[in-house]
Amino acid sequence: MNKYKVIFILIVCCSSFAFAQDIHFSQFNASPQNLNPAQTGLFDGDWRFVGNHRRQWSVIPVPYSTFSLSTDTRLKTKLQNDVPALGMIVNTDKAGDSKFTTTQVFATASYIKKLSSDSTNFISIGVQPGITTKSFNVNALTFDNQYNGDHYNAALGSGENFNTTRITYFDLGAGLAYLWRKNRRTQINIGFSAFHLNRPKQSFFDNRDIKLDIKTTYSGMAEFPVAEQLDVIPTILYQRQGKFNETVVGLFGKYYLKPVNDIPTAISLGGFYRLKDAFIVVANMDYRNFNVGISYDINTSKLIAATSHRGGFEISVIYIFKKIAPFVAKKRVCPIYM
Repeated sequence: MNKYKVIFILIVCCSSFAFAQDIHFSQFNASPQNLNPAQTGLFDGDWRFVGNHRRQWSVIPVPYSTFSLSTDTRLKTKLQNDVPALGMIVNTDKAGDSKFTTTQVFATASYIKKLSSDSTNFISIGVQPGITTKSFNVNALTFDNQYNGDHYNAALGSGENFNTTRITYFDLGAGLAYLWRKNRRTQINIGFSAFHLNRPKQSFFDNRDIKLDIKTTYSGMAEFPVAEQLDVIPTILYQRQGKFNETVVGLFGKYYLKPVNDIPTAISLGGFYRLKDAFIVVANMDYRNFNVGISYDINTSKLIAATSHRGGFEISVIYIFKKIAPFVAKKRVCPIYM
């Protein structure tokens, strides 16, 4: 059995897994609303814009490709201790020779409550309703019936009967998060979320018994200084969906460079380990209102026969818009006509 046959068999096995499971990012903290709807609005600023891209298994003929765009903001109200927030996510994922495509559009809403008078403790509850569409292209596939014994003939029928090549369904998620933030460099953020609470139907053959399993997610992140210019950031994630589960642990060092023109800049280096699957190397930079991260998965699972340890490349960009209050002098220092 040559290398390409091995690759083909493994891709088929992985494709069956992809049909049932969700898209995911190695830099899960850099996609906060996909991680937990309760993270909506839970940031320091007025508007947050997030972009994520993942390209997985580039060694195979048709790599898997995932994009995500999201935005969120807190609403201005007369409430003193409570703040509602709204957001939106658009995800798209394309996998395999069949161009199996998943497109998701979600609205997110959260309610953030201040638990202490010094504004260090917050709890947030969020919901995430949305629409998901899944489709595949039969014409991009080849079947045994299209081989006439001598060569492949695309004009021959495939012999396969699909009721539909596209399904669309309503999807619902929810989450809970707790944030303790002493200052910019000292914080703890933990959360629990559950997705596909309505268990939508997944069959392309109108089989109502085939439903998407509920996915539960537990996440935690802490940041604390260990030196004048160095912070340590431990991270953990656990997810379960049906009979599948994922555990990811990570550790980062965040080094603060000397500010230039009072602009804080920091560089983070570290990584994750996804148990029985991959080591993930991550580099991250904070500059002005931007956070940019780059990561690469080094595959350690049984799939290495096809991937040669090569996994997924990923990039994330977060931009936070924060209004700066205009300076108003208590005393006018110049005549008004000047």
